[in-house]
Amino acid sequence: MLKIQIDQKKYGDKIILDDIKINIDKPGIYGVIGKNGHGKTTLFKCILGLERYNGSCFLNQEKLMLQNAGWIPTEPPIYDELTANEFYDFYAHLLDLKTFVFNEIFEVPENQLIREFSTGMKKKTYLNAVFQKDFLIYILDEPFNGLDLESNYLLMNYIRELSKTSIVLISSHILEILYKDCDKIFLLKDKKVTEFEKKEFSEIEKNLFS
Repeated sequence: MLKIQIDQKKYGDKIILDDIKINIDKPGIYGVIGKNGHGKTTLFKCILGLERYNGSCFLNQEKLMLQNAGWIPTEPPIYDELTANEFYDFYAHLLDLKTFVFNEIFEVPENQLIREFSTGMKKKTYLNAVFQKDFLIYILDEPFNGLDLESNYLLMNYIRELSKTSIVLISSHILEILYKDCDKIFLLKDKKVTEFEKKEFSEIEKNLFS
């Protein structure tokens, strides 16, 4: 079970998140939407302990830490001077994987320097690296950005498989994807969060743009 309680998150004197409560009690896909600047990325970073805030976040009654989550930021940090294979090895060490069978979701040139990759190819490389390890929670911030149509299809299929045993929090501006696959959607607006069940998804856009 994931239990998020953010009493308040501020940058200076500006309040970004206020009295946020999210409880998720089973694996599945859970969407997070909101206009730019309304705190989606900040919410994710608070959950992972990457930002200081008043509150707490627990997964199965243990404090959630970055090393216990599959984290995909909007613009993943990746080392241009490595090849894809070298980056996979580097990331495996970060994840403390002693032995693993590499499961490549996306095909990328494994022995080419990453600096020669397109934006989409860099993102595929980062996704491949993170998915080397199984986590109880994955947090994906705009994971479809920069990917082509086929890659989006492959990624969504993989997310569906992950969601059978893990909680997947995902933000996206492509609402149709979230409507189709999410068990719930959380709308961030005016520092608050509103939870929508699947039967209520038709109300989301009215609330988002009103």
